[in-house]
Amino acid sequence: MDKNTLEKYKVDIFNVKDDNTFHPVEAQYGNSHLKRVDVFTADQCKRIEDTLDKIDSLWINRSCTPRFAYENNTKSIRAPFWTLGAVSYLDAVENYSRYHKLKTVMNPVLKKKFGWMYDIICEKFEEEFGCPVVIDDVLAHPGFHIFAAKKGQVISEGHVKLFETALGSIHVDIQYKEHWEYWQTFNHADLDNQMTWTIPVKLPTHGGGLYTWDVEVDPSIFNYNTNENKRPDVSPTANKYYEGQMTYFFKHLLHQMMPGVKVTPNDRRLTVQGHGIKCDGVWRLYF
Repeated sequence: MDKNTLEKYKVDIFNVKDDNTFHPVEAQYGNSHLKRVDVFTADQCKRIEDTLDKIDSLWINRSCTPRFAYENNTKSIRAPFWTLGAVSYLDAVENYSRYHKLKTVMNPVLKKKFGWMYDIICEKFEEEFGCPVVIDDVLAHPGFHIFAAKKGQVISEGHVKLFETALGSIHVDIQYKEHWEYWQTFNHADLDNQMTWTIPVKLPTHGGGLYTWDVEVDPSIFNYNTNENKRPDVSPTANKYYEGQMTYFFKHLLHQMMPGVKVTPNDRRLTVQGHGIKCDGVWRLYF
């Protein structure tokens, strides 16, 4: 997809008019592989955001992580990207011991600050699946992606422009492979149907979303340091996010974080992130 087509696609899917107002286009979201569940109320989303801001000293700056901003050729400036909690695709792939050390420190904090949130997430999943769902204690608890300035600060002009580019790679999720030995401790871990889920609690003024491609891919051929050879010949589906609404999918769905549209210095993109593996009849959520 060339740059001009991408720009048109971004504006069309979010229906952002010249007057900078946002008009949802219900007919243009939705992929057969992507499931949706309403999880948090507006008040609960605000409570999560406020709690995140109170513990911003624990955010980990990922802006200069080599696995981030693949398509951005500007190396001297990186858009502000933070995480809260240990992250398999960033920490475990680099140093598995460090992942578990960070998990050991952060899991108790996350459980204390967001235990009520985890209870809601598990309850919603149990309603969806009709079986037990738990937050795994051996691996990192579900955490957060934070694309924003800290409270009381604003995004710089240069960063605003970066948020309107493709900051994330086109990829499939294979982070579960980092925990292969753990999955072997169960009688049956269904690694063929691993799950990825996201819940936005704060979105930019003109929205955010996820590109997905309805194609079969072989995750073993991916080079996660580049987007080369990963773009299929078909255009992606633009799946619009809603604050408080979970999206989830199974298996190796090809996807990419959508670029921002008409980003403002005060915009924030805060999402609760996690994965799940069904082990011996119980879905275990982790990050």
